[in-house]
Amino acid sequence: MKNQLFIFVFFFLLISNQSFSQDSEQKKDTHNSAFGIAVQVYPSGIIPTINYEYHLTENTSIQHRLGVNIIDRQDYSDENDEEKGFGFGGSMGYRYHFLKPKGAFIIGVNIDVWNTWIDWKNTNNQIKTSGNTYTLVLQPWLEAGCFIKLKNASKLGFTGGFGREINIITNGKDVAEGWIGSLSIQYYFADRK
Repeated sequence: MKNQLFIFVFFFLLISNQSFSQDSEQKKDTHNSAFGIAVQVYPSGIIPTINYEYHLTENTSIQHRLGVNIIDRQDYSDENDEEKGFGFGGSMGYRYHFLKPKGAFIIGVNIDVWNTWIDWKNTNNQIKTSGNTYTLVLQPWLEAGCFIKLKNASKLGFTGGFGREINIITNGKDVAEGWIGSLSIQYYFADRK
């Protein structure tokens, strides 16, 4: 199952990149791009990112993110009593924009990849255990939200996401994975042609 999902994601990214390249050759002078920053929060962590959004058409865009995943699973893990850690990674996403005079509503699909290092502890047994686990996490997720145009041609967005964390590679004791919901606030500097 995990291998099939990994192959699907690889081909999705490959096809997205090819269509992105072909489209940019055909319509170079009609595209806007913007850099931004974002903070995404979910029940067991926070993800600050640097974002780049490239508009393929007036209503569609590709988004790239690089960031840090700061993890504190508290009692959410079925595997261990406590899991804390961090990871580096990024994502690629596709968005559709429903344009309005003062902004836009968006829907999108994203695929994140995170390298994470988790310190875990088990303290509820007579024998207390602890250790560290490395995981390569694949996280496909959907998003929806709205963006508001600001006076200086920048934009501010609020989105919600829903997806799944899948530990593709685990080096050490198993750590939590599963369904995940998130909220984010995003700020993009003024679009440029």
